[in-house]
Amino acid sequence: MPDLLAELRAAFPVRDRWLYFNHAAVSPLSCPVAKAMEDFNRDALENGSARFQNWLDRRESARLQAARLLGGAQSEEVALTTSTSQGLLTVAEGLRIEPGDEILVVQDDFPANQIPWFRQERRQARVVTVPRKAGKVLTEDILARIGPRTRLVALPFVLWDTGQRLDIETIGTALKDHRAFFCVDAIQGLGAFPLDVERAHIDFLAADSHKWMMGLEGIGLFYCRRQCLEELDDPFQSWLSVEDPFTPWHSGKQRLGDARRFEFASLPTVAIFGMEACLDLLLKTGVDRMAPRILELTDRLTDGLTAQGWNVRSPRDQEAEKSGIVSALPPSGTAEDAVAELEKRHVSVAMRGGGVRFSPHAWNTLDEVERLLDLLA
Repeated sequence: MPDLLAELRAAFPVRDRWLYFNHAAVSPLSCPVAKAMEDFNRDALENGSARFQNWLDRRESARLQAARLLGGAQSEEVALTTSTSQGLLTVAEGLRIEPGDEILVVQDDFPANQIPWFRQERRQARVVTVPRKAGKVLTEDILARIGPRTRLVALPFVLWDTGQRLDIETIGTALKDHRAFFCVDAIQGLGAFPLDVERAHIDFLAADSHKWMMGLEGIGLFYCRRQCLEELDDPFQSWLSVEDPFTPWHSGKQRLGDARRFEFASLPTVAIFGMEACLDLLLKTGVDRMAPRILELTDRLTDGLTAQGWNVRSPRDQEAEKSGIVSALPPSGTAEDAVAELEKRHVSVAMRGGGVRFSPHAWNTLDEVERLLDLLA
């Protein structure tokens, strides 16, 4: 039986130059993704747009692969986007909001998952913030704040700074028979941990491919549950949002009957080629195979950092709240200095939320973790 994790590692040439622990920022390119984009560039170089139909076929292939990654999703429920933000803004600006409706968010979430919702205060919505307690967002605190006026619960799959993985299945199940919709910013977990939109009763989901999906910036996905399609007045409707986009437009022209209506304009085709390749790589390796490796790496990293006197801020008490992110404060000096010194030694990490954020993926190895710990010592 092939060693799929070893094959995954072989796809990342960055391993020969860097200890790369920075997937929560931007993934390095893999050989399959780079080749797919090179294939498009050569095709466009040699043939122009003569093979335009092939480009459209790649778009549909990427959509189908994205649906598979989301578990119970159908390809008709998936739109391709340029970013996580585009998907979140599609919900924020498209959902019907009445004065007094409440939108639930968590304290200190990444701005991309706060700004769209606080903008709805101009429509007289009320944003309810669930506080962190000892750095954690508790499921019971989220559920306690869901009331009769709650219109939307907007949560991250994984907190961007400390890496806490939220219990979205429990929350989604609690919302199943509630009037509130459930929107998930999945960028810090999708591709690293299994996620099933049906089992978690998610209505809307957005993610970009350039982090844990091991893709590139500028291309992502947006999921809209079929039953919620008409709940969004797609705010960016344009020529690709309607039936027969290449025929003359008239005021009665119908919008597309599935999530493709949210693909309102031309997307970067070269990035679609790359996204199809990264999705293929993810599905071939298997998220259910990668998640245990990621936890093995972050567990060892956490133990090693703690032994060296680092203050680990990431919640690690319960298995279900662990992710691929480990945030820690150095025993001396500043996080900024530690990141700069590590970069000099060809270790890629990031400073986020005042701490050093380490984020290995499944292609990393325990040997690399030990090398990192040796450098830190």
